[in-house]
Amino acid sequence: MHLMIDLETMATTPDAAILTIGACKFDPRGDDRDKATRKMPTFYKRVELQSNIDLGRRIDENTLRWWCDQSEKISHEAFAENDRHNLKTVMKEFYKFGWGTDRVWSHGSIFDVVIIENVCRSIEQAVPWDFWNIRDTRTIFELADPDMPDLNGHHALYDAVRQAIGVQNCYRKLIFS
Repeated sequence: MHLMIDLETMATTPDAAILTIGACKFDPRGDDRDKATRKMPTFYKRVELQSNIDLGRRIDENTLRWWCDQSEKISHEAFAENDRHNLKTVMKEFYKFGWGTDRVWSHGSIFDVVIIENVCRSIEQAVPWDFWNIRDTRTIFELADPDMPDLNGHHALYDAVRQAIGVQNCYRKLIFS
C-alpha cells in the first residue's frame, strides 16, 4: 500500500502551523474511482491552533489573507473549532496510520512531506517512511495528464483521495497502456 498525504496550513514554510491533515492508503495499481467500491483506509484530523503555536509553528500573514479569500465552506472546514486535537497527539496517530506503507506521496515534493518531517523532528518523533520512498504527484501528473475526480478542494482528506485516484489513473496510462 502507498500513502497519500495532504495538509491545510497557515504558512508555506517547513515550520507552518497545520490546520488539518488528511491521508489515505491506496494501491497505485487499483481503481478507486467509484466511491461505492472505494476501499481506501483514511485518516483525517483537525489540529488545535494553540498546540501549533506552543511548538513555535508559523502563521503567515499572506497565507491568512489567502484563507480569507476562500469560500465560506472551505474556510469553515479549515477553521471550525469543533473536533480539534493536539498536534503531538495527531502526529502520533498519523505515525500509526502510516506505518508499514511502501511509498508516501504528496502534491509537490517540498510541502506536505517537509512540513510533517519538520513537526516530527520538533517533537522527537520518527516519520513512518524512509526518505527514498517519497513520491511527488506533480511530476507523474505532468507525465500522464490523468483524469482527476471532482472533489471538494482545500479539504485535506478529499485532496488526498483525489490525488491518490490521480496516481492510479496515471499508473493505468503509463504502465497498463
